[in-house]
Amino acid sequence: MKRLLMLGAVLVLGAIAADVQAKPAAAEWQVIPVDAQMDIIDDQGFTKTINPSCAFDTVLNPINGEPVNNAFHFYFKQGKSKNLLVYFNGGGACWNDATCVGSLALAGVPGARPAYNPSILAENSPLNAGGIFNDAEKENPYKDWSKVFIPYCTGDIHVGSSDTTYRDVDGTITGFPGAPVTVKHRGYDNFMAVSAWLKQHFDDKKQKKVKKLLVTGSSAGGYGATLHFPYLQAAFPNADSALFADASSAVVTQGFIDSVFDFDKVWNVETSLPLLFSEGLTTYSAVGFNAEIFSRLTEAYPDSRFAQYSTQLDLVQVQFLKIMDQNDLGNTNPFSWGINEYDYLYFAEWNARMEASLNFLSETTHNYQYYIGSGNSHTILTEFFATPEVPHPFYTEQSAAGVKFTKWLKRFTKNGKFKPHSVKYSD
Repeated sequence: MKRLLMLGAVLVLGAIAADVQAKPAAAEWQVIPVDAQMDIIDDQGFTKTINPSCAFDTVLNPINGEPVNNAFHFYFKQGKSKNLLVYFNGGGACWNDATCVGSLALAGVPGARPAYNPSILAENSPLNAGGIFNDAEKENPYKDWSKVFIPYCTGDIHVGSSDTTYRDVDGTITGFPGAPVTVKHRGYDNFMAVSAWLKQHFDDKKQKKVKKLLVTGSSAGGYGATLHFPYLQAAFPNADSALFADASSAVVTQGFIDSVFDFDKVWNVETSLPLLFSEGLTTYSAVGFNAEIFSRLTEAYPDSRFAQYSTQLDLVQVQFLKIMDQNDLGNTNPFSWGINEYDYLYFAEWNARMEASLNFLSETTHNYQYYIGSGNSHTILTEFFATPEVPHPFYTEQSAAGVKFTKWLKRFTKNGKFKPHSVKYSD
């Protein structure tokens, strides 16, 4: 796979640079290895075999050309308090030949990115993520919390449980038109391995029991956090729990819904989603998908709290709406999926649907709120998408009614009677 191997070189180089920069903080985090196959006990008490993995088993070391292990692992840091933060990392998504294979060619294009990140070696560590993981920052409300960072390298918004074979239609990646390329969509398996470890860790009598639980994630990780919330609630039933989804407003197309959230599709979600969501398969509509998912959560967990964040014109989320729409229309050329000056209709549609969904939830539920900031930046919990103008968005965001984001989120996760506080940018 000549282009895929080139992708591996790009990712490994990025990982090497990141690790060098992150060494001073490395001692605080534990890297938890995960077996490629393991048995767990599910919520019904049954033994289940899972196969944790990234999309591909190896990538190449650009220095010597040798394969580098791309096995799944995760990160844990023990905090001083009795509180636990579980974070799902982001990194795109893929669901067909064009997004899962063809888009990998974008790894060699300056300023472009494949539709998903298949490597655990790049942009998949808390060590230099900043934001909510900067425990040296005095304004960080979660600096004393125990933290779990779940890398994302499976292209399935953390919910897949299948090995799916796609085709390199024109041979761009493998050099052989029509060649098969197997992608391991094992996000669910990876999460279940993390969950099993957490339950064992906090069941240890030497460890503090979890008092407060914040389930969160950014971009694709926001969907992982949302769809796996029932599993974590079951794992820590006595914790005061909250869910915060960052930059994951679920403005999608019906073609995407039909390709993924149905039976016998590429991610095999009927075997991985909690019953709360799997019982809705075949009925989900793209127009109301976000509202449907959060309405189910707010009703099922009336004592928990739920929130979402987005900027008004999130560039990455708008681009994924375009990618979905172009694929629905039959455009499988990833080089034409980028956002350009003619895409104002995508921005308008995305904003209208995003705001309508979040407003509906805020008005019809008692335990949900949102924060919509100005601008078009993507994600706020980390600095993976920070800009020179806004290098630390988690600590400086206050564009919604002048409300400082860190204080808003701290209030959201605070104990006591929940009073929803939704805010947005000024029109």
